[in-house]
Amino acid sequence: MNAVGSLLYSISVDEPASAPEATAEAAPSQTASATAPAPAEAQVAALDPEAGAKVFQKCAACHTADQGGAARTGPNLWNIVARPVASAAGFSYSEAMLAQANEVWSPERLDQYLTKPKDMVPGTTMAFAGLSKPADRHNLIAWLAGQNDAPIAPGDLPFAQSDAVASEAPAATEAPAAEAPEIAQIPFTNPPAPSAEQEAEIAARVAALEAEVEGLSYDEARYHPIHFPKNIETASNAECLVCHQEINDAKPRAESPAGVQAETSLAWYQTLDTYSGPQADLHWRHLQSDFAQEVMNLQCNFCHQGNDPREESPDMMPGRPFFSASASPEFTNRKMVNPETTCLRCHGAMPDPVEIMGLGGPWHEVRGDMEDPTDPATANGCLSCHGELFRTNRHNVTYLNAANIEELAKEVSSDTCYGCHGGRAWYRISYPYARHPWPGMDPETPAWAADRPTASDEKYRLPETAE
Repeated sequence: MNAVGSLLYSISVDEPASAPEATAEAAPSQTASATAPAPAEAQVAALDPEAGAKVFQKCAACHTADQGGAARTGPNLWNIVARPVASAAGFSYSEAMLAQANEVWSPERLDQYLTKPKDMVPGTTMAFAGLSKPADRHNLIAWLAGQNDAPIAPGDLPFAQSDAVASEAPAATEAPAAEAPEIAQIPFTNPPAPSAEQEAEIAARVAALEAEVEGLSYDEARYHPIHFPKNIETASNAECLVCHQEINDAKPRAESPAGVQAETSLAWYQTLDTYSGPQADLHWRHLQSDFAQEVMNLQCNFCHQGNDPREESPDMMPGRPFFSASASPEFTNRKMVNPETTCLRCHGAMPDPVEIMGLGGPWHEVRGDMEDPTDPATANGCLSCHGELFRTNRHNVTYLNAANIEELAKEVSSDTCYGCHGGRAWYRISYPYARHPWPGMDPETPAWAADRPTASDEKYRLPETAE
């Protein structure tokens, strides 16, 4: 999988574009003229090329910056500072970038472009959203200035003095920089298959249940102990199917209540590379389809968690006014599913793809700039970043086949990922996924992740990772 990040890309994401020439020089203010320039040492200290190298990790999925480095989705950035725009030999630039070819990559233009690329160059195919923090941009440019045949010293950059002044503060108030912890990448593994002893135990429970339910009334079956904790927590799919065979045969309606014909319309999942065939029932798609069995290890009790069947509605509580329950109730009917604790574990969205992942928009809008469906090596644009740089311990839970997912992600397209993490509009609800540490992870937790868990729920952890 790590090889994916080093493969050459055959599609183009533009290099930083140029900004318009300034029309007039700003006259220095009297305050500025009365202030002595910051010493060269302070200027150099204010810009931190090493910090810029860390910022470049956000760029490294699409760009290299070493001398003679290969083009990826974007051009190689060696000599980018002071280089003419759209001038990397052999790289295919967008028309928007070629229109800037008479400009030069000055530090000021890089600074402006990196703030918000698509605002500065409408039509650029670069999917990166930009860097909102001036310090990140300036440190990155200071680092790039050193990746040059004629390196430019940080103190010679135009914003060095202003950054030095802004950085002045009593040393006692500065907290020491945290060191990045050594984090090993955990292998992606599928949940262990049931042992022979476990299979024999399940078979015995199924046989006992088949004998017990013969002749049970509806109410007796409804209130059977298997439908309640703790029994339901250990119930196998085979036990559930003793009675609920209908989920194997259920088919979608031929026509929706609004009159939409199934045979003349496409469900969202039918638009994915990972699905073929007619519309199918939710249970079949999640439990029985070839794709589901390859990537998932779902059990009936993952969704159906045995809430009291007498609680037909969260509003039917003694002393509670009708229709006053929370939109996310504290319980549901056993036949219902609480999306917050089930669906969103897989189908939830990151809260802000622009600010968090640095994308120029939602994935379905920018994916075309980050992948080439004609090239198997670059067909899955998600791996531009998540193939090598952000190797989180994702999917290592009991209800997913993590190893299979990783292999399919390399073989198919970003639909392998988007089929879960995109899909239906209501699934694009922000969900606080566990933020597992990954190799090279920044030790500083960003504000958006301040309250995120750092490990999956213990009941869903694989045996070797459970506490």
